[in-house]
Amino acid sequence: MPEVYLKVEWPGNKQDEIYSPSTVITQYFERGMELTVAQFELKVSEALGKASQRVYERYGYECTSAIGELNRIKRITSGINDKNATIKIL
Repeated sequence: MPEVYLKVEWPGNKQDEIYSPSTVITQYFERGMELTVAQFELKVSEALGKASQRVYERYGYECTSAIGELNRIKRITSGINDKNATIKIL
């Protein structure tokens, strides 16, 4: 499966890359989007869940990298107090 890296800018202008094992994440995010932290959490959870499901359908096991990436994102967003702050898709 083709992996994808989604570039984001967290509140505070720190840039990062989000890993997805599937291009399905591109159905959820597009360059220039700005989402609140809360909106981003919901979308990225759904997108990486679907990406992991695609891996399961193809190989018979969930993608631990997608699950690990989601956990990493949750750690980052849990440290952002203002859930109305925006995350930009680069």
